[in-house]
Amino acid sequence: MLATLIRRELHTSLRNPQTILQPLLFYTLTIILFPLASGADNDTLLRIAPAALWIALLLAALLAGEQLFAADYADGTLSQDRIHLPDLWLLLPAKLAAAWLRFTLPLLAMLPLLALMLHIPAANIPATAALLALGSLPLLLIGALGAVLTLTQTHGTFLRFLIVVPLYIPVLIIGVTAGHDNLLGLTIGGHYALLGAFSLFALITIIPFATLALKAQHLP
Repeated sequence: MLATLIRRELHTSLRNPQTILQPLLFYTLTIILFPLASGADNDTLLRIAPAALWIALLLAALLAGEQLFAADYADGTLSQDRIHLPDLWLLLPAKLAAAWLRFTLPLLAMLPLLALMLHIPAANIPATAALLALGSLPLLLIGALGAVLTLTQTHGTFLRFLIVVPLYIPVLIIGVTAGHDNLLGLTIGGHYALLGAFSLFALITIIPFATLALKAQHLP
């Protein structure tokens, strides 16, 4: 059942490519602004590169989280899922798995070009990609929580922002610190462990809570 739901979500994404293109374009344009704002100073770009990558990832994850339930809520698919799915507990993991694939993989595909713009050495790109891939999971989980809690709110964007941004801060701090250590040639195994632990904690806490919140929503 889980695999079927994931395939359905991915198929829906292919029929609505804006769910893939919007976060990718937002991420890319945000990164491009940093070289334009800082000029051609290579040392400056390299110093701000980790912060640029992670701030762009955070902002793109905000957009991806907003898209997670919006279309299904608007067309009634979410209501039908709540009625007809034998196990609603599988819906959120399926949506998150599909969202991670359509959000993270295109970003990683663009990373070598963006890293070149930020003057990140080629040897540091694989570790940077691994950090971003691992960090995108808790960002999407937190975004999903905000999306569920504000699903039926007419003007829920600001409320969602207030909910998710404070929870994003630990991931941002760990990611930027790991990015700097990676560029300095220091070991980043501890940062991988921290991001992994944060991802695991988010998985075991947010998915049950968000599913219960979804069940409690008064959907049309």
